[in-house]
Amino acid sequence: MSQTLPLVGAAELALRVQLLPAVSTYVVLLAPTDAVAALVEEIVAEVQTLDGDDATRALAPCAHAARLLHQLKTNAPGVLVVDAGTFVETDWRLLDRRRSDLAREGVTVFVTIPESFDTLMRVAPNLASWMGGQVFAWDPSAGVTSDAQKEQRLASLRTWGAPLTDAKVIAAAEEGTLGRDPEFGEWLVLLGRGDLVR
Repeated sequence: MSQTLPLVGAAELALRVQLLPAVSTYVVLLAPTDAVAALVEEIVAEVQTLDGDDATRALAPCAHAARLLHQLKTNAPGVLVVDAGTFVETDWRLLDRRRSDLAREGVTVFVTIPESFDTLMRVAPNLASWMGGQVFAWDPSAGVTSDAQKEQRLASLRTWGAPLTDAKVIAAAEEGTLGRDPEFGEWLVLLGRGDLVR
């Protein structure tokens, strides 16, 4: 199934996460077994770089779903990245039955392997429906976004949004008058103001 999914690196996934609604949103990233743990840490680092605070947390490794549900009781809002690489049928069935316990204020990213995801799709239809279209496959050729790449993308956004400037985009976001175009969200995130994305 992963062959038909959009390919992303950790940096692109982090940017996408920043642009998602911050209430009970779920994302899945599929990766090889030997890459899952490192990807969890890399995604956390990328999101923290973009949003400028430490609200992003990792649950890695999360040995089983019961442990995840227990840890969620004390987890703060924000982005949560879960190492679900070892989840098997019983884990996904449990999460499907107790999916209301997964509901939280923030974005939850499950990093898992294709075989585990296939199991999720087979045995946890309700949970799978929560994932919607937010399922991606890891692209090992996509490295960390460099400062030069960020500047290049910002330059493109400034051209697209002319005559708006960085300061005007931030001011409009603070006033609640900024358009809802995804480009504005990306612009804010790249300026380190992901907190203003609505």
